[in-house]
Amino acid sequence: MNSLAPSFIPMKVTWLNLMLGAVLCSFLASTVTVAQEDTSVRSQQIVSKKSSQDKKRKKRKSGFFYGNAGTGFRWNKGKSEVRLAGFMQADTRTYFDDVADSGKDNFFLRRIQPSLEVKFNKTHSVFIMPSFSSALGILDVYWEGNFSKPFNIRAGKFKAPFGLERLQSATALAFNERAFPTNLSPNREIGGQIFGDILWGTTEYQVGLFSGMVDNSTGLRDSVIYSNHSGVDFVARLFSHPLKHSDVELVKGLGFGIAYSYGTQQGNAQRGESHLPVFISPGQQSIASYVRGAFADGSRERIGPQLYYSYGPLGVLGEYTVSQQNVRLGAVTDKVTHDAFQAQLSWVLFNGDASFRRIRPYNPLTLENISSLGAVQLVGRYAVLNLDDKAFAHGLFDPDHAVRKAQDFGVGINWYLNRNIKFQLDYNQTHFTGGAGGGANRTEEKVLFSRMQIAF
Repeated sequence: MNSLAPSFIPMKVTWLNLMLGAVLCSFLASTVTVAQEDTSVRSQQIVSKKSSQDKKRKKRKSGFFYGNAGTGFRWNKGKSEVRLAGFMQADTRTYFDDVADSGKDNFFLRRIQPSLEVKFNKTHSVFIMPSFSSALGILDVYWEGNFSKPFNIRAGKFKAPFGLERLQSATALAFNERAFPTNLSPNREIGGQIFGDILWGTTEYQVGLFSGMVDNSTGLRDSVIYSNHSGVDFVARLFSHPLKHSDVELVKGLGFGIAYSYGTQQGNAQRGESHLPVFISPGQQSIASYVRGAFADGSRERIGPQLYYSYGPLGVLGEYTVSQQNVRLGAVTDKVTHDAFQAQLSWVLFNGDASFRRIRPYNPLTLENISSLGAVQLVGRYAVLNLDDKAFAHGLFDPDHAVRKAQDFGVGINWYLNRNIKFQLDYNQTHFTGGAGGGANRTEEKVLFSRMQIAF
């Protein structure tokens, strides 16, 4: 689960030091245009034209290789390989008008996630990605079999195919932190899925069975691979670019889909055994949690329509998630329904096009091209979280500490020097309904975020 990470780096370390290191790393990187991503993003199609340079890359030779997609060794005429890659994100958070001082201004390593991938004969692969930031452990570890475009298998621990922004790489996020729908969506889970592309490559699907962890849980707690669940979830997702093959460029980038999950959760009233989520703000502060003694007691069902559209520099991402769960307190069980949505807009000012993945500057900063400015992107977001009024009426939430509704508005700017180096600056202001004593509203959360990201 996302949480406010401790400060790992002293404040006296300046952004100037990090920027110099980032630029140096960018010079050392090659001009390969595919970089390592935070777990596989094959569950989201990318609509783009393949250049002659992209086609040439398919012919891989045996031997050692190095680039901004990682380093490793290939054999079997390039059909098999072992690859080491990863990324690091150094963040700052500055909280304004925080009367209760619940958010501490800090400078810290948000993510340190190396990865190891071994592929055999282009068919079988094993992927491992640990986390070395605030919560230590294994984020992803899975086997994957790529047998054909319409039929593939993945088994292990990885992102369940549900939330659109959750499936997006952490390296490609428009904002430092994901929006409210991820509060109601699964994160990493243990399970297996079949997936592939159908209908002439216009539609992707994923269907699987998973361990059904608590909403938004990374599965990192108290052990290397933690499983905070008590049931099994069925998860299915369809996402289509129906006009992908159209001759009209304006509509080729339109994609929409829907995700669904159903399962059971059975907790108990003991501390730490409720199997219920904690709801967090964009500033990663707890804004609502169930009262002590409440616990999951039966079915949990989610549904999530989603949309992504891109055309040149314009990008649009939208999703709406509804989560319904049986919660017990004392002798009474309630079916509680929460919902959240977000609408996100982005515009690449120059030197690049919008993308669900990391933006690829047309003219990246390299040793050979030291004068390039890279690509600059402007972003805006509006997101809302609604907690069930019935849950407050029946005592599942304490109205003096849990908000009933949260509305977030965010703006930001992202600077991609190349595929390896990214700087972010964004501001989020969140208005809360309720959450303070006597029915008053919790103080607005105003947070300025910054990030330096290095990927290799």
